[in-house]
Amino acid sequence: MITSRPKRQTVFSLGIFTTVIMVGLVYSWIQLVKLQEVPTWRYVVVGLLLLTASLLLHKLIFNYKVIKISHDKVHIYYPFRFFKSVQDIKDLGAWQETVIDTKKDEYKQLKLVFVNKGFVKISNQENSEYDKVYKYIKRKAPKKEVKD
Repeated sequence: MITSRPKRQTVFSLGIFTTVIMVGLVYSWIQLVKLQEVPTWRYVVVGLLLLTASLLLHKLIFNYKVIKISHDKVHIYYPFRFFKSVQDIKDLGAWQETVIDTKKDEYKQLKLVFVNKGFVKISNQENSEYDKVYKYIKRKAPKKEVKD
């Protein structure tokens, strides 16, 4: 069984950054309440911090997924959405690997599109067991690969 989930380093770093943004947001909000005359730029800063914190929380909570592959089945589980899906490999409509060369490393993203239930994306920098998932999909569904 292959289990791919977000890497601990990714979750930890996003969690720390989100916490710092939230602390800055609370501090800025307290400063807004205390001041008699509030400059406009402070409202802009609070708005930007709120938007950034919302996007990061969405990324952390709602995009957290666990993918388990075994016995020609793909189990996709979103624990914070309370959503679970089980798909057969034969229900895989198409799959594509995108490779982008960066200065230090290669960024790889694997997109699996299913016939009846949407798609799922995983990347080598954010998810564990990426290479095993790629090799398994390449071996089990070679004809369904979409090339650029």
